[in-house]
Amino acid sequence: MNESFKISVDIEMLIRENASKNLFLTKKDDTNVLERGVGIIDTDSISALGTSVSLMFQEYLFQNQFYISLPDVDSLFHSEINKQHIEGEFIINRLNPITGEVLETTGKNETGTLKGAMASTIIPIRMDGSEGMQVLLVSPYRTIFRQMTFILILSLLLVIFVGYAMFYQLRSVIKEKHLRQLQTDFSNALIHDMNTPLQTIAQVNALLKDDRISHHPEKRNTYIHLAQQQILNLQAIIDRILTIARAENTRLEVNLTLLSAKEIILPLVEKFQVQAKKQVTFTTDFIPEDILFQADRTLLTNAISNVIDNAVKYSGPSVTIDIRCEQIDNDVYIYIKDNGYGISKKDQEKIFAKFERGKAVERKEAKGFGLGLSYVKRVMEAHLGTVNLFSREGKGTEFVLYLPFRKEK
Repeated sequence: MNESFKISVDIEMLIRENASKNLFLTKKDDTNVLERGVGIIDTDSISALGTSVSLMFQEYLFQNQFYISLPDVDSLFHSEINKQHIEGEFIINRLNPITGEVLETTGKNETGTLKGAMASTIIPIRMDGSEGMQVLLVSPYRTIFRQMTFILILSLLLVIFVGYAMFYQLRSVIKEKHLRQLQTDFSNALIHDMNTPLQTIAQVNALLKDDRISHHPEKRNTYIHLAQQQILNLQAIIDRILTIARAENTRLEVNLTLLSAKEIILPLVEKFQVQAKKQVTFTTDFIPEDILFQADRTLLTNAISNVIDNAVKYSGPSVTIDIRCEQIDNDVYIYIKDNGYGISKKDQEKIFAKFERGKAVERKEAKGFGLGLSYVKRVMEAHLGTVNLFSREGKGTEFVLYLPFRKEK
């Protein structure tokens, strides 16, 4: 930039010098003006002042009132940078190098400043150093960047959009894969849970066909009772799935009746103690002893049954389940705590979702549909209540069912 600017200043000086020669040669009465003018400055004075030939001619032209033309320098400098394929905004200043005062400028403001521009070396045009020329040029890269700002922003937005689309697509694929896995787990659990009672019923039916069983009424009655029990289990599985399916599409209808906490809890305790294939120890506590409240008997019984069933399934060879019921200001709290496997924090975030079983799927002995806790949540919401979970992996789990006071109209 410095070299191009100096060339432009020198060319402009030569143009003025030629103009001055033509002017002097046309004067008939004073043909020696040019010689006298050139002779004003000798080589000794140039050497003494440390100036160049260009500066000598600049001084000579100035003394003869052939002043430098900023528009001409501007045009010449523009041509020079175009030859070098440089594009950029610039202004040219005539200034006092000592004070920095701008005496003349091609800029739009009198201060001769240009934001973000690079300044060239000052080229002196007076031998006493009182005046010089300087160009301020905005970096071509900065100009190109500024011109491409819109394209860059558009490109960035396009990259963000493509990135989001890829992320959304990836998330959809992962979600679809997860849903397929959930459906597979559900199908396997459903087949397993329905296959067991069906096999039992088929075996009992085969035994009852044996004529010898008719001579043993006690065995016959035992087999019939076993078949009936498995039929009830099968019906319970179907009812649970249908109930949750209805809950997905419509809000559960609550039939409020006056219930006793003991009437709900104690039969469930007896049922699981008899049915469980492992050692299950229950402790119960009711504060006060007679807790009465309004709720839907069937829905609430099934919800509590699901929580207990989970405690039995997702535990070791034996499990202790503590059930505590409290009535505070007519609101009812049911605490169901076990010492089973516990639930990790990651699984706690999604355990109430349909078909979610967390790490339970890794345990082959723990069969289920992943629908139980989803059902519990919907039942509690239908009662305008809540279900909360407190658990530590390997330390057991506690569910708190909250039923607000409701009075049937």
